[in-house]
Amino acid sequence: MKLYKVTDIELYLDEVGDGDPEWTLSEQEQFVLNQRCLGRWKAKDENDLRDVIFKAFGYHVESIKWEEKA
Repeated sequence: MKLYKVTDIELYLDEVGDGDPEWTLSEQEQFVLNQRCLGRWKAKDENDLRDVIFKAFGYHVESIKWEEKA
């Protein structure tokens, strides 16, 4: 396992709530959810990193920037 530091991420949140205003996330809620993904994660490779984040938060990663740590 490698240690990754996620420095920027955008989760795929476009379909949350399926257009129902009661269930759609606000911009601030989306921002907070993305911010909670930042930091250190253990994974085998970038694909596994995306899977680990998906399993933790339940949303697919749309874009991600990371640094590999020793």
